[in-house]
Amino acid sequence: MLKRKLGFLLNIFSMITSCMVIAVALFVTVLNPTERIEAVILWQIPAVAALISLTTLIYPWDKPLKKAETTMRKVFHYIMVNVIVLGAGFVFEWYDPKSIGSVTAMLVTIAVIFAVVSGISWGRSARDAKRMNERLQEYMKAAEGINAEGMLK
Repeated sequence: MLKRKLGFLLNIFSMITSCMVIAVALFVTVLNPTERIEAVILWQIPAVAALISLTTLIYPWDKPLKKAETTMRKVFHYIMVNVIVLGAGFVFEWYDPKSIGSVTAMLVTIAVIFAVVSGISWGRSARDAKRMNERLQEYMKAAEGINAEGMLK
């Protein structure tokens, strides 16, 4: 279970980091052209991505959730991500908190990255569940062909 959780966290971390790098590239080349960026951002991005990755641990691994609880956790997760990114962005001076446009750009970027990472993650989970169900059905079909003594029927 621990190995699976670590693998999941590393996967989420890499998706978030990749999306953040793409967002920074978009901002500094298209939306707000800048000739250079500070090298410290190369440490800031993975630090923020690591914190955001840890927020995914609010979803339990050992029990299914009811729809209302899942929705509440998704909303809380989204709020935590916003607090982390906006807080870190303020500390690291990624945006101007006095500028509505700057704050809006951050909020839109957070929403897009959250949607992309969530969509990919949930899609992978659905594929994994489908694959596991198919394997279980194959196992059960194979087991039907064997009697209680372990002999083929």
